[in-house]
Amino acid sequence: MPRTMNFEAKYKARDVEPFDQKNETFKRVRWEPELKQLARSYYGVTTPEDKPGYRLEDIAFRNATWYLEMGFARGVIESNFGLYSWEDKLYQMTAQPMDPPFDSETPQYNSRMVKKAARLFGADMVGICRLDRRWIYSKGFELVKRVEYENHIPDEYQYVINIAVAMDYEYYKYTPTFIGGAGTGLGYSKMAFTAGLLGQFLNQLGYKSIPTGNDTALSIPLAIQAGLGELGRSGLLITPRFGSRVRLCKVFTNMPLVPDEPVEFGVTTFCEACAKCADHCPGQAIPHGARTTEPLNISNARGGAFKWYVNHEKCFRFWAKNTCDCGNCIRVCPFNKPDGRLHDASRWVIERVPGFNRLFVKADDLFGYGQQEDVGSFWDREDRTSSQGD
Repeated sequence: MPRTMNFEAKYKARDVEPFDQKNETFKRVRWEPELKQLARSYYGVTTPEDKPGYRLEDIAFRNATWYLEMGFARGVIESNFGLYSWEDKLYQMTAQPMDPPFDSETPQYNSRMVKKAARLFGADMVGICRLDRRWIYSKGFELVKRVEYENHIPDEYQYVINIAVAMDYEYYKYTPTFIGGAGTGLGYSKMAFTAGLLGQFLNQLGYKSIPTGNDTALSIPLAIQAGLGELGRSGLLITPRFGSRVRLCKVFTNMPLVPDEPVEFGVTTFCEACAKCADHCPGQAIPHGARTTEPLNISNARGGAFKWYVNHEKCFRFWAKNTCDCGNCIRVCPFNKPDGRLHDASRWVIERVPGFNRLFVKADDLFGYGQQEDVGSFWDREDRTSSQGD
C-alpha cells in the first residue's frame, strides 16, 4: 500500500508560477517563428511510407482513435467545447431538481459516489484534491486560431476530481509508429468520454462542473496531489498499477468532497537508479543525472520545482521528423507492466527495499521488457481479444 507523502517537501513547488499555455511546446510550434517548420512537419498532411508502422492503414488506424477527442471534445486544441463544455446541460432526459442541489449531508458520501460513477464511465484510477490554483494556466491558448484567452475558474470551484485512463500495454510495444500512436489517441478519446459523462452526472445533481483534458490546468501536479502517483524522470506521472501508461483528465466542481492524500511508492529512488527512458529517448530529451530546480526553457514551468526537466523542444523535433508521436519513454518504463504475481511482487520490493533497484533494472533488460514489437507482423497477428473462428 503506497504511503502518504508531503508534496511541498518532495517537489519544492512553493514558488512555481502559473504556466502560460502558449509556452507549451505543442502550442509554441504554432506561433514561434523558429519552430513553425516543425509544426508543418507534424500537423501537416502525412504521406504514407512503404515501411511497417507508417503505411496508409497504420495512419488511418491511429487517426480513427482520435475521432471522439477531435470531433467532440478538442481538449488538445481549446477548452469549453463539446464533452469538455463548461455549460452544456443534458437534455431530453428525466428532469431533476436543480435548486437546491442534491444534499448527502456528508462529503464522504459524495466522494464515494463520484468515484464509483467515474469508474463506470471509464476511469481506471480516480483521486480527489483541493484546487491548487498554481496549476491553472495563467492564460489558455487556442491552437488553430493561435490566440490567447482568459482562463478564469470561479472561487466556488474548490475541488478537482482527477481521472487516469489506462492505455493498452500491448499497443505501446509498437512505439514510435502510428500503430503505437493508436494507443495514445484512444486514451484521449476515452478521457473525453469519461470526464464528459462525469461532468453531466454532477450537473444532474445540481452542482457545477468543468470537465477538462489537456486544457485549463496542468494535469500532472493535480493528479499527484490527488494521490494517483509520483513524478518520474520522464516528466510523466508514474502510477502504482500502470506506471506512466495513463492519460489524465479532470473535472473541477463545487460539490463538497474529501481530498485524497499524495502518495509515494519508491518512484524517485527507482528513477535515480534506472534512466531507461533517457537511454531510449530518440530525441535525447529526457535528462540523465539528478533532479534539479533549473528549468531548461520556457516550456518548463517557472519557479524551480525540484524534478527532472524534460527538453520538450528536442522531444517535438523528433516527433516532427517521425511524423507521429513517440512514447518510447512509456514503452521502456519498468513500472509499465500489467498485473501479475511477479510484477506485483517487484513493485512491493521496490517500494520497501530500494537497494534492489539496480538489480531490477538489469533483470528488466535481461528479460527483454521494453523492446519494440515486430511492427511488420502487426496486421497479420491474431488479436488477443478477437473471437475464435473470425
